[in-house]
Amino acid sequence: MNIAIYCGSNFGKNEIYRITALKMVDYLAKENCSIVYGGSESGLMGVISNYALKKSIPVYGVITHDLAKKELENEKLSNIFKVNSMRERKIKMEELADAFIAYPGGFGTLEEISEILTSIQVGYSTKPCAFFNVNGYYDNLLAFLQNAVNEGFMLKEHLDSIIVSDDIQEIYKGFINYEAPKSKWEILKALTNH
Repeated sequence: MNIAIYCGSNFGKNEIYRITALKMVDYLAKENCSIVYGGSESGLMGVISNYALKKSIPVYGVITHDLAKKELENEKLSNIFKVNSMRERKIKMEELADAFIAYPGGFGTLEEISEILTSIQVGYSTKPCAFFNVNGYYDNLLAFLQNAVNEGFMLKEHLDSIIVSDDIQEIYKGFINYEAPKSKWEILKALTNH
């Protein structure tokens, strides 16, 4: 399984993010997974990619030409795709991956996972997504999403389709057992026909 890992080009202030990232890679190696990520050697992206390479996990990096210069592209990768824009980067990562993990990160991580979740919501994608909730990192975002459901801006089925855990083994099992929800339009049509 090719797993895209969206994560920060920073390390974060708490060492738990680095330590848990290494444990995640150990588990993915055990399951013979490949990793797709943003191609950088900076921050958590570098921690994950360099450790995966040490564990002989296939790693596919996708980076823009401009960011390759700014973010210190991981030149140890044999599978690197250079693209012209952030949009192309997301498209290529989505093409390469079978499942997606949002590991702690910032705007980029949030944008990347949000685009996949939106594609699932409208029926363009059936690939599973997970929030790796290390140290409760995504608790506030999950509360926001629950509020979106409560206020009628999102369907419960789509929130429930997101795998949320602080345990990579649970996330991986969620990927294996994943069933994509129906699109927003199919669910709403079924509700109005009753």
